[in-house]
Amino acid sequence: MKPHPQSPLDQVCINTLRTLSIDAVEKANSGHPGTPMDAAPTAYCLWQWFLNTDPDDPEWPNRDRFVLSVGHASALLYSMLYLCRIKARAPSYESAERLAVTLDDLKNFRQAGSRCTGHPEYGWTSGVEATTGPLGQGAANSVGMAIAGRWLAATYNRPEYALFDYRVYALCGDGDMMEGISSEAASLAGHLKLANLCWIYDDNRMSIEGSTSITFTEDVGARFEAYGWQVLRVPDANDLTLLASAYDSFVQSQQQPTLIIVDSHIGYGAPHKQDTRDAHGDQQR
Repeated sequence: MKPHPQSPLDQVCINTLRTLSIDAVEKANSGHPGTPMDAAPTAYCLWQWFLNTDPDDPEWPNRDRFVLSVGHASALLYSMLYLCRIKARAPSYESAERLAVTLDDLKNFRQAGSRCTGHPEYGWTSGVEATTGPLGQGAANSVGMAIAGRWLAATYNRPEYALFDYRVYALCGDGDMMEGISSEAASLAGHLKLANLCWIYDDNRMSIEGSTSITFTEDVGARFEAYGWQVLRVPDANDLTLLASAYDSFVQSQQQPTLIIVDSHIGYGAPHKQDTRDAHGDQQR
């Protein structure tokens, strides 16, 4: 579905997503605030208009998968699960009548027993599609999910009756792009022409050590083109129209996986933290 032009209500929703994420990190005095601030519009646009899912049944077999490969930005995913009213369905919950993530869960971010663990854990929090944290792990898992989707479609779909046609989205960061496991998985995805796979590269050019230019200066887009991927670029992470156009290009593609490079500013909006390593979090925490 193509969204309407960016409206004031969209900005309210994005700011709410940012606020929930940052409040959770600040209350815990632990965690990563920078990416939830810069990637909030990227996630909002995807979940609001493109992600095919059912809040009442987060385990629906034909749902689109969203993998947070940047697992350290978990507050973003938990805030999204809360705002989208995703229901609890994992066996670990004491009741199926509650939400997967409540406001109280967000207030207990990174605390013992919380549904909002430091990094997303599959099976513990409904709506979490993969346990992520080690860089590259979620990206590689998403390739496996896309392969599984293709196998299910080839095995069970019938002419004019598609049981399985879900898509897989993975939000990745600079660290993911540096890892060997991501490169190997991306090469395989290109070889298999997994057109149901989209990696969203939140390119904020900042690591916990400082600017990525210290160690990482390659042309990521050219590398993925060599793998056989469609490569798109969104020069402003806050432009929902450009984001929507990129997502729509992925949906329309039938021949290859897609990498969307989104230029962003880590810690967007923070007067003293934007575009600094401190946006990764207080190094003393």
